[in-house]
Amino acid sequence: MRKGCFLIVPVALLVARAGWAAEQNFDAFFPMNKGFEWVYNTIHKEDQTKFDMNVVIQDPWKEGEASGMIMTQKDKRGTMRQFLLSTDKGIFIHKLALSKTMTPEVNTRFTPAVPTLIYPLTPGTKVHWEGQLKIAWVNKPIIFDGEVLGWDDIEVPAGKFHCIKLHYHEKRGNEVIDENAWYAEGVGQVKYDGGQYIKELKSYKAKSDEHL
Repeated sequence: MRKGCFLIVPVALLVARAGWAAEQNFDAFFPMNKGFEWVYNTIHKEDQTKFDMNVVIQDPWKEGEASGMIMTQKDKRGTMRQFLLSTDKGIFIHKLALSKTMTPEVNTRFTPAVPTLIYPLTPGTKVHWEGQLKIAWVNKPIIFDGEVLGWDDIEVPAGKFHCIKLHYHEKRGNEVIDENAWYAEGVGQVKYDGGQYIKELKSYKAKSDEHL
């Protein structure tokens, strides 16, 4: 099995950026408080069909020395539970649990945990990651490169947001995927464009606050 590796390569070491990074609460760009909810308008790029995707932070999980929060995503295709880890290097996915109507849940494990949001969220930050994806008895190698591109003002059904934009280039076996994702402080993921789908924030809710 190939050993996983995770490298952060700082591109800019300006004093102002370093000071901003030290003060910024990066976790606010990916809220993991229990009960935080998002609804996304999801568009299939090829046929332009649309459907709602509902996402919620649920309960804590613990497996050996690893622990974090479970984020559950539901739409017409089925249910996916993401077992998330939060570290000083970013937010990582430890494993996925996928299920459809009338079918048992199937686990997909990443070794090591794969990044989904990389820190520090300063333009120029780059990540290179290599590891394995395991489904049942099948191991598939993954190579992942990510970069924080910069700040972007975007408009989605939920409104206008000042976002940090990230780009990911991922190779899973013979499959290659390019993804762009936009995150806003205190909100989380606002937009995603990758693979077959575009996902745009329609509403979000934290505790008793609701944004439509």
